[in-house]
Amino acid sequence: MTHPPKIVKDLGHKQSETMAKRAQVKTKPFGILGGGQLARMLALKCHELGLPVAIYSSNEEDPAAQVVKDWRRGALDSKKALTDFLKSCSVVTFESEFMNADLLTELSKKTGTQIFPSPKLMGALQDRLTQKMLLRHHGLPTSPFHNVKDREAAVLAFDDFKGEAVFKKRRFGYDGYGTFIVRDAVALANFLPQIAKDEHGFIAEKFVPFKRELAFIAARSRSQDIVRFPFVETRQENSRCLWVKGPLKPSPKLEKLGAKTETFLKAIDYVGVMGVELFETDDGYLVNELAPRVHNSAHYSLDALSLDQFSAHVLSVIGAHFDQPQLLAKGFAMMNLLGQGSQEPRWKLPRNVHLHWYGKTENRSGRKMGHYNVLASSPSKALALAKKARSSFDV
Repeated sequence: MTHPPKIVKDLGHKQSETMAKRAQVKTKPFGILGGGQLARMLALKCHELGLPVAIYSSNEEDPAAQVVKDWRRGALDSKKALTDFLKSCSVVTFESEFMNADLLTELSKKTGTQIFPSPKLMGALQDRLTQKMLLRHHGLPTSPFHNVKDREAAVLAFDDFKGEAVFKKRRFGYDGYGTFIVRDAVALANFLPQIAKDEHGFIAEKFVPFKRELAFIAARSRSQDIVRFPFVETRQENSRCLWVKGPLKPSPKLEKLGAKTETFLKAIDYVGVMGVELFETDDGYLVNELAPRVHNSAHYSLDALSLDQFSAHVLSVIGAHFDQPQLLAKGFAMMNLLGQGSQEPRWKLPRNVHLHWYGKTENRSGRKMGHYNVLASSPSKALALAKKARSSFDV
């Protein structure tokens, strides 16, 4: 059984030294597909672990490209460029699941370079229909759903869910994009034309009147080590994560769900970090979505835990061992810095605020420009401090 993390005084430096000793530095670099902020934070942790790292992305000004010497230009659908990149790397991971899983499977076999999580699993999890089917098959609680291939199927799903349904694009939906909440006949009529515009189709889910949105991540290594990070509460604004606070108080129901998730990762032979988004309802907890990668809801771990999610992912992929993460404070909060316009970002960093800036060259409304973490004696105090600090940032 995995127990809730204990609080420790200061394991940060010691843990980094331990992980560095465990990591086997290879002559070929650790490869990352993608150049955004998640790839950037993964690359920075590779540096700390003493691992050579290479980034594959389309623009040399991408956030991840800025922090590595070994940057390779390429499109995510370029067979030749991807082949060359995989050949040059010891092992490869990705920052986003929205890639061509079949192509990556083919190229991984051709080059002999392994990709984790496996492209086959990535393909199953990037499609909301097959993801839901996996959840149901492995006994993880999730809302009822229907496959929506045409207008008739949409109407039948709407009726089955008593006139309250959520339609989601099966592929390439994120931060609310591709999600349609339909709670009356007018909204349904407005949605129906969208079906013909998307070649991958939709799923329909029963509308869930949740009390809170929660999340957690788990990491499983090629060495078979598996750890679970604390459960947290998340708050969305305009379908984008605004803040995270935690840890939540342990409960039998949460522990049972966490243990089931660990069993699920073992059953599908998953390697790497997985993000799990939840709905808290009057009847318990439902898995809303899975993300086969490092996740925004665990950015707090960079400062609040002895093992952060990015290090855990890298260590998982190279097959290193790691220990259960330990809390460095009784409470933590993470605040995303979302762009409000096109102005040049400015700030005066408050005391005890840990800033992580993504280095994006263009500021625009709603864009994730960075985040910061705050530690305190309780989750509520940490969140209050994080909200107060927001006025110090003009983003």
